[in-house]
Amino acid sequence: MISVAIRSETTARALLDMPWVTDGISDTEADGLRSLDDMVWQSITIAESVIALPWFADGVSYDESRAIRALSRIRDADATAQVIDMPFLQTLEAADVAALSSLSGLTADQLADILSRPMLKDGVTDDEAPIVSMLFQTLKYAPDLVDALLDPDATTVERRTVELSLAGEVDLVIVRARPGAGRSMDILENAVREAENLMGEPLPARYVGLLFENAVSHADFAGTNFGTHIAIRPKYDEDDSDYAPRLIAHEVAHYYWTGNAVWINEGMANLMEAAIENRRVGAPLNVRRIPCPFVRSLAALEALAPEKGEPAFWCNYSLGERLFVSLLRALGEDAFWDGARRLYAASPDAGIADVRQAFGADAGGVIALWHEGTGEYDISRLDASPLKARFSALDGQITRAYISLETGTNSAPVSIFSPADIADSVWLTIKYSYRHAAGDPEKAALEIRQFYEDGFEFGRRPAELNAGPEYGGRPWTYWFRVGASAPDLWAPGRYWAFLYEGGDKVAEVAYEVVGE
Repeated sequence: MISVAIRSETTARALLDMPWVTDGISDTEADGLRSLDDMVWQSITIAESVIALPWFADGVSYDESRAIRALSRIRDADATAQVIDMPFLQTLEAADVAALSSLSGLTADQLADILSRPMLKDGVTDDEAPIVSMLFQTLKYAPDLVDALLDPDATTVERRTVELSLAGEVDLVIVRARPGAGRSMDILENAVREAENLMGEPLPARYVGLLFENAVSHADFAGTNFGTHIAIRPKYDEDDSDYAPRLIAHEVAHYYWTGNAVWINEGMANLMEAAIENRRVGAPLNVRRIPCPFVRSLAALEALAPEKGEPAFWCNYSLGERLFVSLLRALGEDAFWDGARRLYAASPDAGIADVRQAFGADAGGVIALWHEGTGEYDISRLDASPLKARFSALDGQITRAYISLETGTNSAPVSIFSPADIADSVWLTIKYSYRHAAGDPEKAALEIRQFYEDGFEFGRRPAELNAGPEYGGRPWTYWFRVGASAPDLWAPGRYWAFLYEGGDKVAEVAYEVVGE
């Protein structure tokens, strides 16, 4: 039987009047009572005010225990008493718990300033709780935004409650300080549903708040899951943003994947991002990040231990996703997700030993390849189909394709180069000609796909050629940017660039990048 010592005799007597206490308490209830006892150090009156809250009388749920813990962390007794008396705590919703967590992180001066604002002068309400849940991290990363968030004329709150098969009711909220896309809430709902479907475990959040503002944790990040809420840059809150659905899916996945080795958290979030998009629009389930130029194994990355903000930090994404996508391909869908659930059960604090145990002996070779760097890469997914060096839609012919380090009709072909040789970008260069008759297409719709020697396609994007009648019948040269976005992000090794028209491979080039 679980017992909890309460240092105030008055508070202890008040608790004993509640049947759920004398009938035996659960671990969750014990945690809540320990946090309640912490409040006794501040004020017996405060602890008794918590006991008097309507939702306390029938036992302490997980969310209620978290709420009590957050209240116990507000170290100013007057502010704690003020918060306890606010409307949003009369009935406890998941957004209210996130709001309490945000308030508990503020300094005494910050909290006094926030609670003095006109919007909150009568106390936080349930409608205002989602905004309040975002204040602590916003003050940390974008303090100039707080005035807008606390201005009801400047901020909009979009809400939707969904019923998930495992987690039950989940509240979705989008907060904006500017106009946004009508589709974003639908994308958020799809990400939440599909994340739970993939994991086969209840979504570990009953409230998912999304702030579309520049209040993320690092200048290079597009979004951050803070736990209290998700923040995503507003440029992705657009109806024509192809990246927005992937970004939202990635941050939702972090409700499952947090507190472990960084490469586990980011690798699994990347994989779930790709899997959710695969289910939504049929996009290929593949890696998104270019090869890591700094190290070739997770063990080497762990030894390097880059901090957030350092260039090598994003190798957690690159190498992590390659490990988990490789496991998915090697084990198959069912066995992989069974292993993912076992790994999730080992969270938080999971590391390589937990990965080995979760996925079993059959995964040993894949894990050794990506963690220790031992074994051979599988390049069987490279397209070995015959080359059709022509544009069918344009009645055109490609006469040559090569890599160059500059544009211009006389750009020189290269097959081996180092990052130091790159002045700006690397180009897939094609020389071609075509005939054009009245009624023929004005553009050729193409696609570029890129592979690295680790066997992964790391880039796929649409491209096009202008094809007006005034250009027909003459030889032309065109350039497509390929590879990494900056010279210092090129990983040494062998690369392939393929150009497609429809399903036909119309150009292919292999090249090698060497170390400096």
